[in-house]
Amino acid sequence: MEKGYYLTADIGGTNVETALFKDGTMLGNREFPTQEFVDSGVLIELAKQAKEMAEEENVSWGDIVSAGIAAPGVIDPEEGIVFRAPNLKWKDYALKKEAEERLGVPVHIDNDVNAGLLGEVYYGAAQGKKNVLLFMVGTSIGAGLLIDGKVYRGANWASGEVGHMISDPEAASGSFVPIKEGYGFLSSKMGGVAIAHHYREGKRLEGGVSEEDLNQLRAADVFQFAEEGDKLAQGTIREGILHMGIAIINAAALLNPETVVIGGGVAQSGNWFLGKIKSMLEEWVPCPTEVVLAGLKDQSPLYGALALCQLMDKEGKVQAGNG
Repeated sequence: MEKGYYLTADIGGTNVETALFKDGTMLGNREFPTQEFVDSGVLIELAKQAKEMAEEENVSWGDIVSAGIAAPGVIDPEEGIVFRAPNLKWKDYALKKEAEERLGVPVHIDNDVNAGLLGEVYYGAAQGKKNVLLFMVGTSIGAGLLIDGKVYRGANWASGEVGHMISDPEAASGSFVPIKEGYGFLSSKMGGVAIAHHYREGKRLEGGVSEEDLNQLRAADVFQFAEEGDKLAQGTIREGILHMGIAIINAAALLNPETVVIGGGVAQSGNWFLGKIKSMLEEWVPCPTEVVLAGLKDQSPLYGALALCQLMDKEGKVQAGNG
């Protein structure tokens, strides 16, 4: 077989998804729950699943050019180090080194939100754009910044940590307690964990629901309840949208992007908030700003990891902003 296959992975706090690509086309993908393998080794399971997937697709492992991994936390992509990823219990973790040992192919890594940004710029809703702000609303919330056609990473590779933005002045007084270790204010108000947490807290006050049932609730359930007319669910979501909208307004006023892309798993329920975010931007931001949902839905990081491989391997198959 002709060489030119790429392996990509999106390591999220909830799930790990792997995919196999050829010429920009996804041949197959797999998914497994992250937290079940945090102690035994996420990369061990990732490598196992990836090799089984390649076998299913009749792809020789030797024909894989490289692998791209999108991971959470503060990351130095050149050294391949994840400095901090609380959901995975990673600190100063040599992700690139271990991944190359497990997979036996060159590995390129980046923050999952930056990878999502690359995915939307090269293959998704932000093609042709040079200044893009991506808000990734998944387990928690983060942002990716494309400035003049380049990913902006910050002085310590920590740009886009919007989960730590404060959208309530009272929180700045020192009264704020995060809903989970390592979470900032915004991530404690919006994102999958936050939506489920605040809904569960509301149901506990109402009473009549067992702790077992409450602990099984997820953000997707809350959105479903809201669709069915549940007032508590609707109020929980509206509260999260308001905080996220304020954060997007502040970021857009500072950066003046052409496009704001909203992606991540929670963004699959974008009908709940896209119109509200648009109206908030129109009211408060001085320059016109387009707002769109991610064209690749929740697979933006997988495609971004592919673009990262193609760019790093200098194959020249994609040009910034040209798809």
